[in-house]
Formats: sequence, structure tokens, C-alpha cells
Amino acid sequence: MTQIEQAKKGIISNEMRLAGLAEGVDGEFIRQEIAGGRMVIPANVKHSEFGMKPTAIGRAVTTKINANIGASPLDSNDSYELKKLNVALKYKADAVMDLSTGGDLDRCRCNLIDNCPVPLGTVPLYEMITAGRPIEELTYADILETCHKQAEQGVDFFTIHAGLLKEHMVLKETRIAGIVSRGGSLLGRWMQYHGKQNPFYDIFDDLCDLMREYDVCFSLGD
Repeated sequence: MTQIEQAKKGIISNEMRLAGLAEGVDGEFIRQEIAGGRMVIPANVKHSEFGMKPTAIGRAVTTKINANIGASPLDSNDSYELKKLNVALKYKADAVMDLSTGGDLDRCRCNLIDNCPVPLGTVPLYEMITAGRPIEELTYADILETCHKQAEQGVDFFTIHAGLLKEHMVLKETRIAGIVSRGGSLLGRWMQYHGKQNPFYDIFDDLCDLMREYDVCFSLGD
């Protein structure tokens, strides 16, 4: 069962207990907050196997700091990303995101997961547009395949840009900077090209099923 499924059944998981200890509250408090939809513990079952520190995120606990790292097509490598990870951990980052867009993405990501004792997240869309593939060629199958692979590798949370819908696109015309989110702008281009709804919104139920299998958390992007 996922953390929220256990919480709703009245079960205090080991992750809830450990997260509570870190926050100075008991596991029952954490369970109630998760069951009520006010808190999450990003803990992919694959990553948890390696002794990841369970971290509670929600208004009732301490504010968390997330550090963004990642290799680009122009620079960086696996060892440099590990150095970035270690600096983030040294200065007490509570979570880390691998936003790599260049190099061997799978090798870099797995290397980070293996060495990351805190929740690690990604923006799966970034991998889907690497190797020079135009965003217009993105398919529903590409989305599900990439998300499934990253979940299997142990990613704890995904930023999924499902909030920007086709009917919102007209609003960008009155914005000085247009769409400022990288993921949002990519999907905006996809929607305009195909004349269809946001693919992440269209297959949201399928993403939920996939992420439930590994207990991956959503970080909903707009």
C-alpha cells in the first residue's frame, strides 16, 4: 500500500514513524495529516530499500528546502553532479531534484539515487525532449514509458505539468512574459501544434496508476 492508503486505514508506517521523529511529533500525528491530504512523504519503494531518510512535507511540519541540480548538454558529468549532491546535503537540503537535460540521463539519475539519502525528484518531461527530439513529436506512450522507467529507478516525486490546459492558452497573450515555466511552455507549444488537450491532463489517471505502483508523489506544476 502507498503511504496515503496506509494512513487512511489507520496504519502508522515505518516512514511515518521516522518522519515524525525528525519533526518532534508522533507517528499518529503524521498519519492523520497524510490521511487528510495535508501532508506527503515522498518515498519510492525502490529508493526506500536503500535506507532513504523519510521526509514529511506539509504545512503542519517544518518548511523544507529543495535543491535543484542537473547536467546540461554543454557541461557537467556524473562525478560533478555527485559533487553538487554532496554540497546540497552538506548544507541540509531536505530534497533534491535532478533536472538533467544532457549526457547519459539514466546513468546520472541512478548514480544520484544510489547516493541520495533524501527524496529525489525529477521533471520527466525534460528527458522526453532530449537528444534533439522536437516537443511536437511527444506521444502519450512516451510519457508513460519515461515515467515508468524513472519510477522503477527509484525517483520519489515527479513534477507533472498537468495544470496548464488548452483553454488557458489564450491567457498567455496578455502576459508580459508569456509562459515562464519551461515545462508549461513546452506543453503549450505541443497543444498549439496538435490542437489537443494537455497530454499529461488527458492521461492523468494512467499516471496515477503508474505512480501508485511505486508510491511516487506528485509535485503538480502549472
